[in-house]
Amino acid sequence: MRDGSCRLLLVVLALGLAACSDDPTEQNALLAPLPFLEVAVRETTITAIDAQTFRKYVSMNGRYNLVGQSDGYTAYTAMSIYSNLFPTRDTITVVSAQLSLRAASFFGDSSAAFGFTVHRIERNWNQVTATWDSMQSGFYDPSVLRGEYSGGVGADTEMVSVELDTVMAREWFRSVPEGTTVNTKFGFILIPTAGTGVVRGFHSFDADSVPNAPSIRIISVNATQTVRDTMVFRLGIDTFAGNVDGLEARTDLLSVQAGVVYRSILNFDASFLGKGTLINKAELLLDRDPLTSRLNRFSGDSAIAVHTMFEQGYLGGFEALSATSMRKAGTSDTYVVDARRAVQAWAGSTNYGILLRIDGEREFQTFDLVTFHSPSASSAALRPRLKILYSVPKN
Repeated sequence: MRDGSCRLLLVVLALGLAACSDDPTEQNALLAPLPFLEVAVRETTITAIDAQTFRKYVSMNGRYNLVGQSDGYTAYTAMSIYSNLFPTRDTITVVSAQLSLRAASFFGDSSAAFGFTVHRIERNWNQVTATWDSMQSGFYDPSVLRGEYSGGVGADTEMVSVELDTVMAREWFRSVPEGTTVNTKFGFILIPTAGTGVVRGFHSFDADSVPNAPSIRIISVNATQTVRDTMVFRLGIDTFAGNVDGLEARTDLLSVQAGVVYRSILNFDASFLGKGTLINKAELLLDRDPLTSRLNRFSGDSAIAVHTMFEQGYLGGFEALSATSMRKAGTSDTYVVDARRAVQAWAGSTNYGILLRIDGEREFQTFDLVTFHSPSASSAALRPRLKILYSVPKN
């Protein structure tokens, strides 16, 4: 019994010693005081070393569609009712077909003439992939006119209506013979006429209310002319494609253009920010050129979005997260952007610059242009610059 008690006592003591050996030391204890890390806080302003404005054709697919031309800007609108909405009626006769569009905005001279022609689209397309360059060859048949509109800029919410070719509308109801590749249900495109001097914006199928959405009203009769039918279609796909040339030619300006689009990349030499640097604050300062910037009067918004680039060059990728510019208090054309995220990413790492683009959905539904003075601007005070407040460990 005595030997057994001794053995039990030894086990208890061993367990107690093991438990004590796992207790945290003073250095590892949760409440142990941490050594104070001394840092130096510095502030500096650096000027952009170079920049690049580039054009990139992207799909629009926004809430508004543009059509027209003004001062070098051109816009087409492609539309198609969902083909499965058309009942198969091989024997009907289409009496009339009318397209109605609700105006939403305009770009350019409101007193200029406005007009467009309608042409049948000849191949399959999608509103999330169609771009200006994809519509330039074989996209539609320019030789046959399927409708025409001529007018001007009316009220802000004006309804524009155009009579469509009944032969084209009749094709939408025909069955496609099995085993053939014949398909005439790709929709139509609106092309500005030569005398047009303004770009108009119209609500898309994604309009916020039914009265604003485009519609096609078709009146038909049966083969014996005894039944007359009126059908209205309001669902489909649509987009616009826009273009303007030469914005990249101005080396003294950075262009940020919606509806095409043009974007710009700014580069700064931030190699002095080593690993372990904490960016407390970083402000990007840009000076807008009001003489070359162009905004539609419906938004009047000159805000831009700034993204961190994570690949080299204008074909490189950029972060989805962005910061939005604001006009600097007390100034008329100086804009400030919180660039702390981008500058922190550069500290001790690769720096691919920052991307400037029109902010939000405006890039995909307007022709807004915002221009800023570039790193080669004649006045050094107008060049893009970064004001950085940062902390570094003391040696």
